[in-house]
Amino acid sequence: MRKVCLFATQHQFQLDSPMDSAFDARLRELIQDHNVDCILEEATGLPRKSCVELLADDLKIHWDNIDLSVGDRKKTPDTALSSKYDTLQDLTLHSTRECTWAKKISETVVQSGLVVVGLCHLLSMGEKLRARDFEVEAHLYDPNRIYDWKKMRPRVGPYHAPTE
Repeated sequence: MRKVCLFATQHQFQLDSPMDSAFDARLRELIQDHNVDCILEEATGLPRKSCVELLADDLKIHWDNIDLSVGDRKKTPDTALSSKYDTLQDLTLHSTRECTWAKKISETVVQSGLVVVGLCHLLSMGEKLRARDFEVEAHLYDPNRIYDWKKMRPRVGPYHAPTE
């Protein structure tokens, strides 16, 4: 049975450059422990190379963005954008995106993959992948359990995105 290590985080950690040191350490630990053959990421809207992609490059592991393209995302309605509530989540949009991700994950993972997504996708993606006969190990990267937010977060680096 193919395996997926599903890693949910606040997107800010994917944007950080240089990468947060605890985030880097946990990703490296999971990559090694799960012997992943690919790293897949919800990455549309992130910088040209997210810190997760740069880590994959450094480790010479296949990386791919599993999210909808910017064009496809614009074609997919998001009722949250027109809601008076800034807390509203469009479940139809999330389900559409996650079904696309599950298909891409199924097409890409050979034996074991690491999949990095936003926090709100952990449980629903885990169930979608289990329905596709993946063994899923779900991780919630919750910085409130890791950091004293009153202090500065340590960083690793330097990872430099290529310039054009």
